[in-house]
Amino acid sequence: MNLCRTLLALSLTSALFACSLPYTERAAVESAAANTQAPAVGLQLKIIHINDTHSQFDASPAKVVGSDGNPLYTFIGGHPRLLTEARRLRENATAAGLPSLFLHGGDAFKGSAYFELFEQKINIDILNRMQLDAMALGNHEFDIGLAKLADFASNINFPLLAANVDKSAEPQLAEVANLKPYQIFVLDNNRWLPEPQWQAQSAAQNKATPVRLAIFGLALEDMRAMVPDTGALVFEAEVAAAQRTVDYLQQQGINHIVALTHLGNQRDLRVAAAVNGIDVIVGGHSHSLLGDFRHWYLGLQGPYAQQVLNPNGNSFTCVVQAGQFAQAVGALTVSFDSQGQIIDCRGENTLLASRELYRSALRQADSQVNGDTLAQKLAYLQSLPNTRITEEDAALRQVINEIYLPALQQAYGAQISSTERTITHVRLPGTGGSDQHGSELAGHIADAMHSWLNSAQVQPLLAGPVDFSLIGAGNIRSNIEAGAIYEGHIRLEVLPFDAPLSVLTVTGADVLVLLEETIAATLPQGAHAGKFPYSSHLRYTASERLDGSLQLSEVAVLHEGNWQAIVPEQQYRLATTNYLANGNDGWQRLQQVQQHSTDRQDIILLNGQPKAYAVKRVQANTDAKGQQAFVVEYAQASLPCGNEGVDCKTAAQAMIDHLRATPALWQQQRPATVTLWRN
Repeated sequence: MNLCRTLLALSLTSALFACSLPYTERAAVESAAANTQAPAVGLQLKIIHINDTHSQFDASPAKVVGSDGNPLYTFIGGHPRLLTEARRLRENATAAGLPSLFLHGGDAFKGSAYFELFEQKINIDILNRMQLDAMALGNHEFDIGLAKLADFASNINFPLLAANVDKSAEPQLAEVANLKPYQIFVLDNNRWLPEPQWQAQSAAQNKATPVRLAIFGLALEDMRAMVPDTGALVFEAEVAAAQRTVDYLQQQGINHIVALTHLGNQRDLRVAAAVNGIDVIVGGHSHSLLGDFRHWYLGLQGPYAQQVLNPNGNSFTCVVQAGQFAQAVGALTVSFDSQGQIIDCRGENTLLASRELYRSALRQADSQVNGDTLAQKLAYLQSLPNTRITEEDAALRQVINEIYLPALQQAYGAQISSTERTITHVRLPGTGGSDQHGSELAGHIADAMHSWLNSAQVQPLLAGPVDFSLIGAGNIRSNIEAGAIYEGHIRLEVLPFDAPLSVLTVTGADVLVLLEETIAATLPQGAHAGKFPYSSHLRYTASERLDGSLQLSEVAVLHEGNWQAIVPEQQYRLATTNYLANGNDGWQRLQQVQQHSTDRQDIILLNGQPKAYAVKRVQANTDAKGQQAFVVEYAQASLPCGNEGVDCKTAAQAMIDHLRATPALWQQQRPATVTLWRN
């Protein structure tokens, strides 16, 4: 019996309360309602899911609270572990009589040195070995252009789904059949077969009316404001497209419907509350590791398998997401009644841990745990909630080691620094084990940008010194782990984007609006926090009020060693990446101040020397669906990123030069410039 279904018939208010409870609390209340008639159970299935893997094919360094309260250091995830766990979950589901699906919530691209070297080709190879059933179209799938996205979609052995993307006018994608709105599956011998495959079987026509299930995709409706190159694609509003697609699928007689989305947990919850007929939403984009992972220093996020009441008042949608970087796998069991109505969903995310344990963050041989002590600590580790010690799939590990790893090792270049501790990056202060100041790494990168742009090498290209710098949390893709630091760690992992640095004049009032808009957008539960601003030579305190709104205070600029309150009418020289300077990812205030004209300069390296490109203005073009794309007009030539001798990774180069100049940087205490207080 499912409590939400029962209470929906009794009390809307009670149902809303009960459906929002975590599973352990729901179970206690359900047992008290055991005298209520249970609906007849029809189909049951297992959904295995991952998202935001970002080409993290190797395991990630991690730490966990040991049995004595001290941290232990290990590795988690990686695609060989994902494959092992997905196979185990599939086999267990089959043994229990449950058909299973393995889904990816989007953003397989960008985020590792492997991707910088091998781009979509390595994702085609590795993901084709994962035995996925479908994947959502993520925003980072656009990072290397439409031609390479088309190559990816055409060569993967599972569909890439986005029901709210009209590709008909975009020649590079219009004929890519595998980029589609939805995929229909048919239940055949306890397996989900794509309907075309089922129909092609010789005996299919003689079988009874099959059980059918549809998975449709949703991409970000504001993709054009987030991604520089979307060509002639048109992105429909998420809620409208979802309801239209569900209505169509139900008209085809399909009443088991899964939405595979790349919207972020906050928007998933909004879609669930606004659309009738979606049984499950499997999400991505916000990197939400739903569940309690405080013992892994990864925080406590929203509940896994949250049940959201639909607008019709008599059905609900189950919403899940599984974190980031191939570190965890979600496993959801879904039950339907005999009419195809969802009556229950439950499960959890599981973090996949290595057997290698170390006492030091450096993970050197002399700190490795061995013998009986290792056995005891592994037993303790296995007992932790949401944790499973998982071996890597040997065949996939061999593929990575033999085909891709040698080139990776060669690409890392010279050592530029070292650290005896991990320099962490979190998107939002207070998450991932951080305090109210958030990411230590982001502050150092902002310092490096400020220092590099004010250097004697770069200043002759600019109209004057830079007052302060800002960087969005999403521009930074990884921690700096304990040990030696090589150029490749910065250029290929931490700051992998072609991100020229931009310098432009703004008013203090513009800065205040920018901070308020970007910070406030990250505060709701499940929100995408990549737009959160970190700073150098600018400090602020942001406080969340009880009603969820934002109060900004103590905004000051460091000038000649003294902090001075920002003056709304005064002009300042701001540095950031050109991606954010164009207004992308919610930084639209910067586009607005450049709508008609700007003094902005974008800085790249040409044959190793800095070169400036003047920007005339940044326009916001609106398509037929009301979605905006930001278009930069340069005074003369556009940026030649990708050409021989051109290096557009000036944010990365600034950090490399900063570390070379101050190799002991990590031993110094950096005064916090960002403070966020949550209510």
